[in-house]
Amino acid sequence: MNITKYTLLTAISLVAFQVQAETLKAMKIQGTRRIEDATITNYTGMKIGQNVTPHDLDRATKTLFASGLFSDVNIKMNNGIATVKVEENPIVHEVFFEGNKALEDDVLKTEVQMKPRSVYTKTKVQKDADRLLAVYKRNGRFAATIEPKIIEKDQNRVDVIFEINEGGKAFVEDIKFVGNNAFSESTLEGKMMTQEKAWYRFLSSTDTYDADRFKYDQELLRRFYLEHGYLDFKITDATAELTPDKEGFILTIKMDEGEPFRIEKQDLQVSLPDYKDTLKLEKYLEQDDGDILDITKVETTVDELTERLLNDGYAFVNVEPDIIPNHEKHTATVVYRISEGEKIFIRRINIKGNTRTQDKVIRREFRIKEGDAFNASLLRRSKQNVSDLDYFSNVEMDTAPVPMNPSLADVNMSVTEKSTGAFNIGIGWSSYDGMMFETGIQERNILGTGKAAGLDIMLSQRETQYTISLTDPYFLGYNMSAGIDLYHTTRDNSDSSSYSYKTTGGTIRFGWDYTDALRQVVRYTLRQDDIYDIDSDAALSIKEQKGKTIVSMIGQDLIYDKRDSRLNPTKGYYTSLSTDLAGLGGDTKFFRVDATAIKYFPVAEDVVFSLRADGGYIWGIGGKDLRINDRYFLGDRSLRGFEYGGVGARDKASDDALGGDWYSTVSAELTFPIGLPKEMGIKGKLFTDAGLIGKPDDFDSETMEYSNRLRAAVGTGIEWSSPMGVINFDFSYAFAKEKYDKTRVFRLNFGKGF
Repeated sequence: MNITKYTLLTAISLVAFQVQAETLKAMKIQGTRRIEDATITNYTGMKIGQNVTPHDLDRATKTLFASGLFSDVNIKMNNGIATVKVEENPIVHEVFFEGNKALEDDVLKTEVQMKPRSVYTKTKVQKDADRLLAVYKRNGRFAATIEPKIIEKDQNRVDVIFEINEGGKAFVEDIKFVGNNAFSESTLEGKMMTQEKAWYRFLSSTDTYDADRFKYDQELLRRFYLEHGYLDFKITDATAELTPDKEGFILTIKMDEGEPFRIEKQDLQVSLPDYKDTLKLEKYLEQDDGDILDITKVETTVDELTERLLNDGYAFVNVEPDIIPNHEKHTATVVYRISEGEKIFIRRINIKGNTRTQDKVIRREFRIKEGDAFNASLLRRSKQNVSDLDYFSNVEMDTAPVPMNPSLADVNMSVTEKSTGAFNIGIGWSSYDGMMFETGIQERNILGTGKAAGLDIMLSQRETQYTISLTDPYFLGYNMSAGIDLYHTTRDNSDSSSYSYKTTGGTIRFGWDYTDALRQVVRYTLRQDDIYDIDSDAALSIKEQKGKTIVSMIGQDLIYDKRDSRLNPTKGYYTSLSTDLAGLGGDTKFFRVDATAIKYFPVAEDVVFSLRADGGYIWGIGGKDLRINDRYFLGDRSLRGFEYGGVGARDKASDDALGGDWYSTVSAELTFPIGLPKEMGIKGKLFTDAGLIGKPDDFDSETMEYSNRLRAAVGTGIEWSSPMGVINFDFSYAFAKEKYDKTRVFRLNFGKGF
């Protein structure tokens, strides 16, 4: 019974098919202008001689529409002849943008799919308009409107015009914090990239709203609270509300701070075979019991422990910090669990996104190589090294296990390149040099090789400098930098010492790192010095030095830098020792030693206390007196409160500063915010400087005066990290001085920092 029923239904279906199907005998194409008939035939998928059903005709119609070539398609079948009528979409002749000022045409063209000679469709043009609106929103212009229009031309062509009303920028009008008790709103806003609208931010875009940046700000706030021990901190809500006029945003961040946690105790649990130096690892703990827990110091401890154990031969070491909170006491126990990690090796390091920078430039910054044992700490350091190149706006790194082989992993790094060239120009004024003009051009990544070159010019009322430099950070492929500096300098010292001098020469230098903190540079300098324009009443010792000399000198710098930042240090220390030997040829023979030491102490949020000591000694070799331009002069930058050369030996008759063969200075400085927004880069300071300078080797008490008593001054000032460089305004009072010293109450210095 069932079989009979199925057979009957099948027979009925076959009859219906035969009724609907029709053998295709021919195909006529109508309405084409530029598209070949064969192209349309191929799109239909129908062939002469096949049985064509209404379903086939419907499918062919949809396929032709989907091609994007036609604005209308109609297919009819009559007596075996399929007539295909089409209306072609026009071709784009030109694409224009009208009304745009904030964004150039070249920027907008990269965002649209409509190009000359492409096919025009309403869908495409609307998508392009939406994409352009998204671009304007990313640039903070949420009130922008875009209306696409077309102008028909001959031969079925059209011009596409995007009429743009850019509107104003949607600035961040206000940032509100709800639930913050431990830190003020100004402090929290200072930790965010997004800032409130202000007149002085005209050179920045941080006061325009960007959704991605706002998300990143929330992570920055979480990080900030974790650095201050707030383990329970969380952001409960974060909203960006557009004002009714669509010209501004109000950001609101609701938070639950919790309480700060202190370290109750720290423990090292070492599970390494044959390791007996557990107590020696305790010195790598960055914090003490009782301190506020700082998550960044926990991470630093992990890195330090990992590096130490690697040096001890444990290639597969795993250091895992375990923070165990006590919510009742608001304390935490930090346990560093040290064990053998899984034996995983790096198979490949893959780098993408570096369209300009060569692969080897990035790979040489890695502290881990293909085939090495996997180490998370070294990978973090490698990522930081690549970021520190400052060639990329973004650096991302992740690891991926190799399928079917758990002992191997690939490291994938993605970079986004940015401009590495710069043209600088600045105008300033120094209390000693007078008006200053500086300009320069630099390229830090020549043709993607990592090499750097620069040309700098500085002109002032007293000094002119021209410098050309070239540096290869990995000379001949070795982990050693090499560079050359060519310079020409003229200086008018007529006010302080009644003469002028010029020097022309060059320096060849090589440098290498012993560790991430310890670096050494060796150099050779060959230059010609010329002392000229000596006043008729100048000191006799200066007149005797008139003329040109050749200086041939080798030197070295040994630098140990443990600061947390090279630009704006808040903690750590810096030391350097430099030596120079002149006399390998040339006319001048001397040996010189210079040393610097700086220590930074964080006092409070954005308040830093620093101590600095400088000193130097120069000896003439072979019984020759030192040239005056090789001696030390104390004052101005080296000893605030005194003029350049204002301290030290002087000629009694001419009052010329004669310099000395050694010097020593110490400085103490406290920098602090003065209530202005942090991004303005303006901070106040209190300081005291003290120093001594030796007498020159040709000192004559009959014609010169000199005192070895300590000179000192106190002062206050403002330091401004301006777009043109660091500008210092200092007011000083010299309270320990000699009657013949030259003092200075006000000092303005452009482009130099303490």
